[in-house]
Amino acid sequence: MALTGACLLCGCSGAVHRLPQINDGNLNVAQTEVQGAGGPPPRRAVTDEEVVETMRSALHRIRPPADQVCREMNIGVCEWKFRWSRDRSMNAGAGPSGLILVNRGIVEYAANEEEVALVIAHEIGHQAANHVATGQRNKAIGAAVGAILLGALGAAASYGSYDGASVTRAAANAGSDIGGAIGGLSYSKEQEREADYLAAVILYRSGVDLDKARGFLLTMARASGRKETGMLDSHPAGPERIAGWDRAVEEIRMSNGRLPQRAS
Repeated sequence: MALTGACLLCGCSGAVHRLPQINDGNLNVAQTEVQGAGGPPPRRAVTDEEVVETMRSALHRIRPPADQVCREMNIGVCEWKFRWSRDRSMNAGAGPSGLILVNRGIVEYAANEEEVALVIAHEIGHQAANHVATGQRNKAIGAAVGAILLGALGAAASYGSYDGASVTRAAANAGSDIGGAIGGLSYSKEQEREADYLAAVILYRSGVDLDKARGFLLTMARASGRKETGMLDSHPAGPERIAGWDRAVEEIRMSNGRLPQRAS
Protein backbone atom coordinates (compact mmCIF):
# COMPACT_ATOMS: atom_id res chain seq x y z
CA MET A 1 0.00 0.00 0.00
CA ALA A 2 2.79 2.42 0.89
CA LEU A 3 4.58 1.56 -2.34
CA THR A 4 1.47 2.07 -4.48
CA GLY A 5 0.41 5.29 -2.79
CA ALA A 6 3.86 6.85 -2.91
CA CYS A 7 4.26 6.02 -6.58
CA LEU A 8 0.83 7.41 -7.44
CA LEU A 9 1.29 10.73 -5.66
CA CYS A 10 4.92 11.21 -6.73
CA GLY A 11 4.27 10.07 -10.27
CA CYS A 12 3.50 13.58 -11.48
CA SER A 13 7.17 14.57 -11.14
CA GLY A 14 9.14 12.87 -13.90
CA ALA A 15 11.18 14.19 -16.78
CA VAL A 16 10.65 17.78 -17.89
CA HIS A 17 10.93 16.82 -21.56
CA ARG A 18 9.49 14.14 -23.80
CA LEU A 19 12.21 11.53 -24.18
CA PRO A 20 12.55 9.22 -27.19
CA GLN A 21 11.15 5.73 -26.69
CA ILE A 22 13.44 2.71 -26.35
CA ASN A 23 12.29 -0.50 -28.00
CA ASP A 24 13.44 -4.11 -27.65
CA GLY A 25 15.65 -3.76 -30.72
CA ASN A 26 17.54 -0.84 -29.16
CA LEU A 27 18.01 -2.79 -25.93
CA ASN A 28 19.15 -5.95 -27.67
CA VAL A 29 21.83 -4.07 -29.59
CA ALA A 30 23.07 -2.40 -26.40
CA GLN A 31 23.03 -5.67 -24.43
CA THR A 32 25.08 -7.38 -27.12
CA GLU A 33 27.61 -4.56 -27.05
CA VAL A 34 27.95 -4.68 -23.26
CA GLN A 35 28.33 -8.47 -23.25
CA GLY A 36 31.06 -8.26 -25.86
CA ALA A 37 32.96 -5.49 -24.08
CA GLY A 38 34.49 -7.76 -21.46
CA GLY A 39 34.63 -7.68 -17.70
CA PRO A 40 35.32 -4.84 -15.27
CA PRO A 41 37.09 -1.85 -16.89
CA PRO A 42 40.71 -0.96 -16.05
CA ARG A 43 41.65 2.00 -13.86
CA ARG A 44 44.32 4.40 -15.20
CA ALA A 45 47.15 5.77 -13.07
CA VAL A 46 46.88 9.58 -13.05
CA THR A 47 48.48 12.30 -10.96
CA ASP A 48 46.55 14.83 -8.91
CA GLU A 49 47.57 17.49 -11.42
CA GLU A 50 46.20 15.44 -14.33
CA VAL A 51 42.89 14.93 -12.52
CA VAL A 52 42.40 18.63 -11.82
CA GLU A 53 43.53 19.73 -15.29
CA THR A 54 41.28 17.20 -17.05
CA MET A 55 38.23 18.24 -15.06
CA ARG A 56 38.92 21.94 -15.56
CA SER A 57 39.52 21.53 -19.27
CA ALA A 58 36.36 19.46 -19.75
CA LEU A 59 34.29 22.01 -17.84
CA HIS A 60 35.81 24.89 -19.83
CA ARG A 61 34.76 23.24 -23.10
CA ILE A 62 31.12 22.77 -22.14
CA ARG A 63 30.41 25.68 -19.79
CA PRO A 64 29.00 28.29 -22.25
CA PRO A 65 26.57 25.88 -24.01
CA ALA A 66 25.59 24.45 -20.62
CA ASP A 67 24.70 27.93 -19.39
CA GLN A 68 22.69 28.48 -22.58
CA VAL A 69 20.75 25.22 -22.21
CA CYS A 70 19.92 25.97 -18.57
CA ARG A 71 18.70 29.49 -19.39
CA GLU A 72 16.56 28.15 -22.23
CA MET A 73 14.89 25.68 -19.88
CA ASN A 74 14.34 28.34 -17.22
CA ILE A 75 13.21 25.93 -14.51
CA GLY A 76 16.30 24.78 -12.66
CA VAL A 77 19.49 25.98 -11.00
CA CYS A 78 21.91 27.70 -13.39
CA GLU A 79 24.52 28.86 -10.88
CA TRP A 80 26.74 25.85 -10.14
CA LYS A 81 29.39 25.17 -7.52
CA PHE A 82 31.89 22.53 -8.67
CA ARG A 83 33.85 20.41 -6.22
CA TRP A 84 36.46 17.74 -7.01
CA SER A 85 36.68 14.81 -4.61
CA ARG A 86 39.60 12.45 -3.95
CA ASP A 87 37.15 9.55 -3.81
CA ARG A 88 38.34 6.90 -6.27
CA SER A 89 34.88 5.48 -6.97
CA MET A 90 33.39 5.99 -10.43
CA ASN A 91 30.77 8.45 -9.29
CA ALA A 92 29.55 12.05 -9.40
CA GLY A 93 26.50 13.80 -8.01
CA ALA A 94 24.29 16.88 -7.98
CA GLY A 95 23.21 18.38 -4.67
CA PRO A 96 21.22 21.31 -3.29
CA SER A 97 22.06 24.91 -4.19
CA GLY A 98 23.75 24.00 -7.46
CA LEU A 99 26.43 21.74 -5.96
CA ILE A 100 28.13 19.38 -8.45
CA LEU A 101 30.64 16.90 -7.04
CA VAL A 102 32.92 14.83 -9.32
CA ASN A 103 35.08 12.05 -7.91
CA ARG A 104 38.69 11.44 -8.86
CA GLY A 105 37.61 7.96 -9.97
CA ILE A 106 35.82 9.47 -12.97
CA VAL A 107 39.13 10.58 -14.48
CA GLU A 108 40.86 7.34 -13.52
CA TYR A 109 38.30 5.30 -15.47
CA ALA A 110 37.72 7.73 -18.35
CA ALA A 111 39.51 7.00 -21.61
CA ASN A 112 39.55 10.65 -22.71
CA GLU A 113 38.46 14.16 -21.78
CA GLU A 114 35.21 13.79 -23.73
CA GLU A 115 34.06 11.10 -21.31
CA VAL A 116 34.76 13.37 -18.34
CA ALA A 117 32.80 16.13 -20.09
CA LEU A 118 29.84 13.75 -20.36
CA VAL A 119 29.83 13.13 -16.62
CA ILE A 120 30.00 16.84 -15.77
CA ALA A 121 27.30 17.68 -18.35
CA HIS A 122 25.06 14.94 -16.92
CA GLU A 123 25.19 16.49 -13.43
CA ILE A 124 24.56 19.94 -14.94
CA GLY A 125 21.51 18.39 -16.62
CA HIS A 126 20.16 17.35 -13.22
CA GLN A 127 20.53 20.92 -11.98
CA ALA A 128 19.05 22.48 -15.13
CA ALA A 129 15.97 20.24 -14.92
CA ASN A 130 15.55 20.90 -11.18
CA HIS A 131 15.76 17.18 -10.41
CA VAL A 132 17.33 17.74 -6.98
CA ALA A 133 14.37 19.75 -5.67
CA THR A 134 11.92 17.37 -7.32
CA GLY A 135 13.53 14.38 -5.62
CA GLN A 136 13.35 16.06 -2.21
CA ARG A 137 9.68 16.87 -2.74
CA ASN A 138 8.91 13.33 -3.87
CA LYS A 139 10.61 11.90 -0.78
CA ALA A 140 8.57 14.11 1.54
CA ILE A 141 5.31 13.22 -0.22
CA GLY A 142 6.14 9.52 -0.19
CA ALA A 143 6.91 9.60 3.53
CA ALA A 144 3.59 11.28 4.31
CA VAL A 145 1.59 8.87 2.14
CA GLY A 146 3.36 5.82 3.56
CA ALA A 147 2.76 6.94 7.14
CA ILE A 148 -0.95 7.48 6.50
CA LEU A 149 -1.52 4.21 4.66
CA LEU A 150 0.44 1.88 6.91
CA GLY A 151 -0.69 3.78 10.00
CA ALA A 152 -4.30 3.18 9.00
CA LEU A 153 -3.56 -0.49 8.31
CA GLY A 154 -1.90 -0.85 11.71
CA ALA A 155 -4.82 0.84 13.45
CA ALA A 156 -7.30 -1.48 11.75
CA ALA A 157 -5.28 -4.59 12.53
CA SER A 158 -4.83 -3.70 16.21
CA TYR A 159 -8.30 -2.25 16.82
CA GLY A 160 -9.45 -2.99 20.37
CA SER A 161 -6.11 -4.43 21.50
CA TYR A 162 -4.21 -3.21 24.55
CA ASP A 163 -1.20 -2.01 22.59
CA GLY A 164 -3.16 -0.66 19.60
CA ALA A 165 -1.65 2.81 19.85
CA SER A 166 1.95 1.56 19.78
CA VAL A 167 1.19 -0.79 16.87
CA THR A 168 -0.35 2.06 14.91
CA ARG A 169 2.62 4.32 15.68
CA ALA A 170 5.14 1.67 14.66
CA ALA A 171 3.23 0.99 11.43
CA ALA A 172 3.10 4.71 10.62
CA ASN A 173 6.86 5.05 11.21
CA ALA A 174 7.57 2.06 8.99
CA GLY A 175 5.26 3.46 6.33
CA SER A 176 7.05 6.79 6.47
CA ASP A 177 10.42 5.11 5.95
CA ILE A 178 9.17 2.94 3.08
CA GLY A 179 7.19 5.72 1.41
CA GLY A 180 10.08 8.15 1.71
CA ALA A 181 12.45 5.69 0.09
CA ILE A 182 10.02 4.96 -2.73
CA GLY A 183 9.19 8.64 -3.18
CA GLY A 184 12.89 9.46 -3.47
CA LEU A 185 13.20 6.89 -6.25
CA SER A 186 9.99 7.88 -8.02
CA TYR A 187 10.77 8.54 -11.69
CA SER A 188 14.47 8.80 -10.88
CA LYS A 189 15.29 6.47 -13.78
CA GLU A 190 13.39 8.78 -16.13
CA GLN A 191 15.27 11.75 -14.70
CA GLU A 192 18.58 9.96 -15.22
CA ARG A 193 17.66 9.46 -18.87
CA GLU A 194 16.74 13.13 -19.12
CA ALA A 195 20.07 14.18 -17.58
CA ASP A 196 21.81 12.03 -20.20
CA TYR A 197 19.73 13.67 -22.95
CA LEU A 198 20.57 17.16 -21.71
CA ALA A 199 24.23 16.17 -21.46
CA ALA A 200 24.14 15.08 -25.10
CA VAL A 201 22.62 18.44 -26.10
CA ILE A 202 25.31 20.30 -24.16
CA LEU A 203 28.11 18.23 -25.69
CA TYR A 204 26.66 18.58 -29.20
CA ARG A 205 26.48 22.36 -28.88
CA SER A 206 30.03 22.36 -27.46
CA GLY A 207 31.42 20.49 -30.44
CA VAL A 208 32.43 17.55 -28.25
CA ASP A 209 32.60 14.20 -30.05
CA LEU A 210 29.47 12.37 -28.84
CA ASP A 211 30.82 8.98 -29.90
CA LYS A 212 33.96 9.43 -27.82
CA ALA A 213 31.91 10.60 -24.83
CA ARG A 214 29.61 7.59 -25.14
CA GLY A 215 32.47 5.29 -24.17
CA PHE A 216 31.99 6.14 -20.51
CA LEU A 217 28.46 4.70 -20.55
CA LEU A 218 29.93 1.40 -21.74
CA THR A 219 32.60 1.62 -19.04
CA MET A 220 29.94 2.10 -16.35
CA ALA A 221 27.91 -0.77 -17.76
CA ARG A 222 30.95 -3.05 -17.57
CA ALA A 223 31.63 -1.96 -13.99
CA SER A 224 28.03 -2.48 -12.89
CA GLY A 225 27.32 -5.81 -14.51
CA ARG A 226 23.55 -5.24 -14.31
CA LYS A 227 21.71 -6.23 -17.48
CA GLU A 228 18.17 -5.20 -16.50
CA THR A 229 16.69 -2.30 -14.54
CA GLY A 230 14.65 -3.16 -11.45
CA MET A 231 11.72 -1.16 -10.11
CA LEU A 232 13.70 0.09 -7.11
CA ASP A 233 16.89 0.92 -9.00
CA SER A 234 17.67 4.62 -9.06
CA HIS A 235 19.62 4.42 -12.34
CA PRO A 236 18.83 2.55 -15.55
CA ALA A 237 20.92 -0.58 -16.09
CA GLY A 238 23.86 -0.20 -18.47
CA PRO A 239 22.21 -1.50 -21.67
CA GLU A 240 19.08 0.59 -21.09
CA ARG A 241 21.16 3.70 -20.50
CA ILE A 242 23.24 3.13 -23.62
CA ALA A 243 20.11 2.52 -25.70
CA GLY A 244 18.59 5.73 -24.32
CA TRP A 245 21.75 7.68 -25.14
CA ASP A 246 21.81 6.38 -28.70
CA ARG A 247 18.18 7.35 -29.25
CA ALA A 248 18.83 10.78 -27.76
CA VAL A 249 21.90 11.40 -29.93
CA GLU A 250 19.98 10.33 -33.03
CA GLU A 251 17.23 12.84 -32.23
CA ILE A 252 19.65 15.62 -31.31
CA ARG A 253 21.62 15.30 -34.52
CA MET A 254 18.43 15.43 -36.56
CA SER A 255 17.26 18.56 -34.74
CA ASN A 256 20.71 20.22 -34.81
CA GLY A 257 20.89 20.38 -31.02
CA ARG A 258 17.44 21.64 -30.11
CA LEU A 259 15.88 20.75 -26.80
CA PRO A 260 12.99 18.26 -27.07
CA GLN A 261 9.36 19.19 -26.46
CA ARG A 262 8.24 19.68 -22.89
CA ALA A 263 6.29 16.87 -21.29
CA SER A 264 2.60 17.58 -20.88
